[in-house]
Amino acid sequence: MGRPWWYDSYWQQNKPPRRIRGPRGWVWIWIALAVVSLVLGMWGTGFRPLWAVWTVAFVSYFCRILSLAILVRAVLSWFPVNPRSRAPGLVRDTTEPVLAPLRRVIPLLGSLDITPIVAIILLNLVPTLVGSLVSLVS
Repeated sequence: MGRPWWYDSYWQQNKPPRRIRGPRGWVWIWIALAVVSLVLGMWGTGFRPLWAVWTVAFVSYFCRILSLAILVRAVLSWFPVNPRSRAPGLVRDTTEPVLAPLRRVIPLLGSLDITPIVAIILLNLVPTLVGSLVSLVS
């Protein structure tokens, strides 16, 4: 025999409470990378409010840190590393938004992936372009 009709939980569906999802882990990594780059850029100018210089310094440090992370990822790919450990995951989450679009455009050369090299070259060109754009505007 079933439960009586006055038993409330019989009529209610027990749904788990809805969980609020925040941004993924790589968003926080990129925010931290931007904050570190901004602080280094401001420190390089002695914290004087020179917005054009801060912008160029921010982009320069951001691209340098990202290039270093791509280089670390390329070196880590040569060694057997547990993919679930934190350090390789952090480097992968940092560099994947840059390398994934390039992988769609650049084909593999045999078994060689040249996207890290192309990404580092492009990241070294970006501060120069931003510097020339800022000098044109100001």
